[in-house]
Amino acid sequence: MFEAHYGFINLGTLILEITDTATIAGKKCYLLSSFLNSHPDMRFIFSINDTLNTMTTVDGLLPVSYEKRIHEGKYSAHQKFQFCQESLYVLTAGSKINITHPVRDLLSFWYYLRLVPLVLKDTLILWIFERNEAHRIECLIQKKEVIKTPLGKFSTIRVTPRTAGKGIFGAGGSMDIWYTDDQNRLPVQIRTKLKFGTVNFKLKEVRN
Repeated sequence: MFEAHYGFINLGTLILEITDTATIAGKKCYLLSSFLNSHPDMRFIFSINDTLNTMTTVDGLLPVSYEKRIHEGKYSAHQKFQFCQESLYVLTAGSKINITHPVRDLLSFWYYLRLVPLVLKDTLILWIFERNEAHRIECLIQKKEVIKTPLGKFSTIRVTPRTAGKGIFGAGGSMDIWYTDDQNRLPVQIRTKLKFGTVNFKLKEVRN
């Protein structure tokens, strides 16, 4: 579980979960989930209740299906994708969208970066499917840093995903992720730059 802060203001919590495996279309898969909720004391200003669920293959963490439910103030949205990675297309509501590369989603790519070698100054290229199209993402392996969180201090490696133009992070948006510099590769801090400012997510609790 992560605490979300805008400056000194506690905005709410982000929970990331991996549940038991399941078999989808003959493939062994994980269910990855993300729950973002605003703090009860902040709901008179804004209300957020966002849920992401993705089924990924155990081998390689490629998404098989993805569902996003967004409730932010008066705005609500619901999207579902089915990924046909071998045939290079994605099924959305009433549409078949061709892709040129195997793609990931906004949740599974965080977990994928825990599995691959992170070599300082390297750049990893990923493709993320969002807003009904594939986006080329450059993940820069920046540097090693010591990060302080409510759970303690951690030696980390900072990764900065970026994309050209508006991309998946929106106009002027950006993200940094700090993974522990050990075999667990836990994300202990996530920093997101949004239109209104920068939000920090810091690790507060880990449960097995």
